[in-house]
Amino acid sequence: MKKFSVAAIALAVVASGMSMAPAQAAPVAAAKATVLTECKTLNEVAKKRGADGSDLKCLKATVGSMKGKQVWSYAKLPVLSSLEMVVPGSSTSGFGGFGSAIVAALKAEGLVKTEPTLTYKSGTGNVVGLTYMIKDLAGKAGKMGVTGFAQVGGTATVANYRYRVTDATPVARMYREFNGIAVKADSKYQTLADLVKDIKADPTAIKVVAANKGGIDHYMANKFYQTIGVGIDKLNYTVNNGGQVAALISDAAYTFAISSYGDLIDNEKAGKIRILAVTAPTRIPGTTTKTFKEQGVDFVLENWRGLILPPNTAAAGKSLVIRALDIVNASASYKAYLTDSKAYSFFLPAPAFNSWLNTEQNRITTLWDDVNFSQ
Repeated sequence: MKKFSVAAIALAVVASGMSMAPAQAAPVAAAKATVLTECKTLNEVAKKRGADGSDLKCLKATVGSMKGKQVWSYAKLPVLSSLEMVVPGSSTSGFGGFGSAIVAALKAEGLVKTEPTLTYKSGTGNVVGLTYMIKDLAGKAGKMGVTGFAQVGGTATVANYRYRVTDATPVARMYREFNGIAVKADSKYQTLADLVKDIKADPTAIKVVAANKGGIDHYMANKFYQTIGVGIDKLNYTVNNGGQVAALISDAAYTFAISSYGDLIDNEKAGKIRILAVTAPTRIPGTTTKTFKEQGVDFVLENWRGLILPPNTAAAGKSLVIRALDIVNASASYKAYLTDSKAYSFFLPAPAFNSWLNTEQNRITTLWDDVNFSQ
């Protein structure tokens, strides 16, 4: 999947002439108001329609992607005094691209007073950044951290690691992308059913190649086998070590590969591979790839990303950030990033995010408890 710097995202929005909404967008009634959608009656109030349960108000935007338009917004713009964005990976990682995109959108919408900084904390299992948030930044304002599936997985797979993501202050789920499985272009496997049949017949003979153990691809492989009734101890999994999917499966050393759908689709269009299934709950608009569910395998999985604050964050500070991220989610800059990343909005603010995250942590940990990572 492509990674983007703050400057690149901003340039893409300007170059495309992208606006937040159609010029003649129909006004949205107060009962259905969401932030940055257009409204009809200036100063009308939409009760409890804000992401934090506060009111929205029909105002003329003075900054951001809706500048000059009459839109639903917060009575007082939720501007952050300062921001350090903690990324549990490198600047070129998926987490790095996401963190940069959030910072770019905050700046574009006028939601931060001073120039934000990005702090990169790479390390095994993506947990170094989480430890920094919990131990070093507890109670501090102006700090935000990137989290996601890979970090939740890391807390379960890094030996003797003591924290969970919920030990920080979860603030919003923001992003999701889907995975797919692919075979070489001339593979004998024409359908998912063909592949499943051979996996069940002789699972250890089926060689799977994908990303690092403990990550979303590895989880998907294990969960896929579990879903079709094959023991995960029979999974023959090889880490790709940065190799391109198309090259790895073209030499027939591997039966199928797992990667993000965004990575796979361009290779399929180039005729290098064929995608047998995607983990989305329904068919992705504008594509012909069938989902697992369409093909009789009850399997849905998303690679998600979200944001956390340090533990002991004041309630007022948390609400301020939720309102700011509500605007980010509706912004032109962030939508451009999602489109370029072949990803989708998955916005869920706290406290609902907390409940969802607890379930997600338990789901991931339960599977990893059964996996032998020494194999």
